[in-house]
Amino acid sequence: MSSSESAASHEVCAASSPPPGAESLRLVLLGRTGTGRSSSGNTILGRSAFWADVSPSSVTTQCKKETGTVHGRSVSVIDTPGFLHTRLPPQEVMAEVGRCVVLSSPGPHAFLVTLQPSRFTKEERDTLEWIKATFGPEVCRFTVVLFTGGDQLQGRHIGDFLKESRELLEFVSSCRGGYHVFDNRDKTTESPQLEQLLKKVEKMLENNGGGCYSNVMFREAEKVIKDAQQRILGGQQLGSPQKFAEVKEEQGLELERRRRREEEEARKREEGLFWCELVTAVGKGAAEGAGIMGEDEGKGKVVKKVKVMERAAALAASPLSITSAAKVVGGAVREGSKVLYKHRKTFLH
Repeated sequence: MSSSESAASHEVCAASSPPPGAESLRLVLLGRTGTGRSSSGNTILGRSAFWADVSPSSVTTQCKKETGTVHGRSVSVIDTPGFLHTRLPPQEVMAEVGRCVVLSSPGPHAFLVTLQPSRFTKEERDTLEWIKATFGPEVCRFTVVLFTGGDQLQGRHIGDFLKESRELLEFVSSCRGGYHVFDNRDKTTESPQLEQLLKKVEKMLENNGGGCYSNVMFREAEKVIKDAQQRILGGQQLGSPQKFAEVKEEQGLELERRRRREEEEARKREEGLFWCELVTAVGKGAAEGAGIMGEDEGKGKVVKKVKVMERAAALAASPLSITSAAKVVGGAVREGSKVLYKHRKTFLH
């Protein structure tokens, strides 16, 4: 982290120390596979609490909670499986990630969404949509974007990186906790980067009136996705993609075994693509239906960042009305239907 950025972070995060006996801060790590979620959890707690490994495959498959003391404050950290997991199907990842709300009961004070300060790709965009689809529009009130690998910036200010992607800048701007830069090579629990992160979380907690993301909010978000799926399929339950029945091996028919394996792999890829696109589309449609993002009337231009922030703040300040809820579901259904039609041959033939 550059000295100028560190100074700016200190200025923005000035906050009073937590009072004696303050409740434990409950932090949930979210992000795409390979963005340093588990390593960030280890950095926060100052020990190897979570399994972190340099690997092209996903390591974390289940939510895990660990607790420690950081700068005199009790902190609970919940690590979660990465979105776009390489070993688990999408719907299993979503179900497991959702358990973090129960593990952090009565709910997380903050979601730390891990990103790396490198090229903002389709995978990163899909991950952000998955988070919004899984936890609903309210999630932004409790989110801090955590840029891991701060050493990769090499003295460059993170603001310059944000300016390179309008979508990323809009997402970060909609997060009430803003962003923070982390260098996971620094494992000392008394490091300034940890103190600054906790101050940002505490400031966000103060702005949220001391409340946390609740199980009620999660159930509402979950209901939007289920309602959209049911309406898209005309009342049918959309089955979870499962591994197809193993190919029955027949002695002496190596060619047949190979052909079936190739068909199975192709089918799995198609299922994974379908679910990834469906969840992304549902999240996008729900956000558009809620009025957080959309198009200017008659101009076809994407709304400006200021409008996104204003709409997100307005939505967060009041519960969904029946009309608003209908728009959210309607938007999710509209976008989800497009994906279903695109992949109709995969599931409805």
